[in-house]
Amino acid sequence: NCDEVDLDQQASVHQRRLFLNAMLTGAAAGFATGTGTAVEPAMAYDQAYPVDLDFQGRDLAAVRSERIASQKAAAKKSREDLTSNPLAMREPKDFLGSFAWAGALWLLAGSRSNPLVTPVANVVYDEKKEQWLKDRNEGLFASLPAGFLALMGLIFLALGVVADRSILLLADGDKDICLQLAGVSLISGASLELGRIASGEKDATRAEDERDSMLQREFAEFAERRLIPGGRGANVHRSEIAAAFRRFNAKYRVENDEYPLTDLEIERLARAWNRMQGNDDMSSAGFFTGIKINDQADAFR
Repeated sequence: NCDEVDLDQQASVHQRRLFLNAMLTGAAAGFATGTGTAVEPAMAYDQAYPVDLDFQGRDLAAVRSERIASQKAAAKKSREDLTSNPLAMREPKDFLGSFAWAGALWLLAGSRSNPLVTPVANVVYDEKKEQWLKDRNEGLFASLPAGFLALMGLIFLALGVVADRSILLLADGDKDICLQLAGVSLISGASLELGRIASGEKDATRAEDERDSMLQREFAEFAERRLIPGGRGANVHRSEIAAAFRRFNAKYRVENDEYPLTDLEIERLARAWNRMQGNDDMSSAGFFTGIKINDQADAFR
């Protein structure tokens, strides 16, 4: 009996759905007729097919052979052009490849800190008249003048042309391979340059070097008066050293634009001083062992 009741309910629901569907279809047809709009059937795909699927009687193997022969002919012509005149630029790929190799060599060599900058600058400029050249000769970083940057650009462009021609000869005249290799080298050079900047491997400027020297002297004075040996059981946390150093130097007690100093810089100073004392390096938790802060000498504690 229950099954018969369920069948009757399902049949009733089905009839109601058919009625609603017919009513909506009729209303839509009447609206389209009244407005004069022609109802077109929806197309799920384009009913367009190629006229000939037989590749016009040509064999795929023959097409492939022609393609290979064309590439070999182009490589042979490029090789002959290189042999006759290695420095000739006949196509846009030649110029693009040379510029790409020039940029790659510039970045891979260290950009503005590459080994050619200082020797060439000493030939062109006088150290006594150029402060930036004096800084360079002392191992510091200094911005290069625009004229000298243009000169270095011409030098590396010439190196890029030589590299492009050499790689092209090794690649049997295949310009695509040479250009792809230049692009990969350029990307690698850019990644290496970003890594140098992020890791702090770039040389410091004179202002940065003088500031580092001043901070080292100030921390050495602080360590002489505030840090004392404490035996094997003594330890001090890096945050305590940073706080004590700020209390010792009044200009660093609060953050200001005139004397900016972060706790990370104080930690770097503390680790360098600790290594000079022959102690163990800072632990992963940030503790220095074998030393402690002399609280009795701290008037502000």
